[in-house]
Amino acid sequence: MTRLRLILGWVGLALAIGWGQVGLSQGETLGSVGERSNPVAQTIVEAMRSATGAEMALLGAAFFNESASVPAMGFSADELIKALAHPDDEVVVLSLRGEQILQALERALEMYPQKNNAFLQLSGAEVRFNPKAEPGKRVLSVTIAGAKLEPDRVYKVATTAPMARGALGYFRIWSRDQISRSTGITIADAVRDYLKWQRSLLAQPAWIAQ
Repeated sequence: MTRLRLILGWVGLALAIGWGQVGLSQGETLGSVGERSNPVAQTIVEAMRSATGAEMALLGAAFFNESASVPAMGFSADELIKALAHPDDEVVVLSLRGEQILQALERALEMYPQKNNAFLQLSGAEVRFNPKAEPGKRVLSVTIAGAKLEPDRVYKVATTAPMARGALGYFRIWSRDQISRSTGITIADAVRDYLKWQRSLLAQPAWIAQ
């Protein structure tokens, strides 16, 4: 009986610190990637942030495979990589002013709550927004690494090379000249490295409607 209680205690602890992050779902799909924070997509984006040491990371919905799904627990790197439409894209770092980040977030919300290929999956940032406000004026507040976004500050932002070159209309906000570092690693490489030490999906949403 003592051993059983000990085992149950270990399971409870695992649920509290890891498995519980993805709730009781048997699996997570990518169907919502173009309209709200998605645990699978957020985990992939976090892998890019981890690989670069950037303050935040972002990737447009069009770069994910909406038909993919990932088990809630015990998933492999290959299963997570299948959620990417272009796993061989290079991970790079942009140097963006806070004002540009805010503009990008507003663009991501242009069609909300409708699906939008330009919707951004994020890590390292939390965005509170008013879905009833007119497009371009929906973001209420942004925090990056726990601190309020500063419009004039320059932030290091991890993404993929196509996004950094302005894919999905983001060329209106930044230019490829703002790529401050090319890592030489693919997003698939970043996912594999990340999963060497992290085995649970990120479920804390980056986008919060108010």
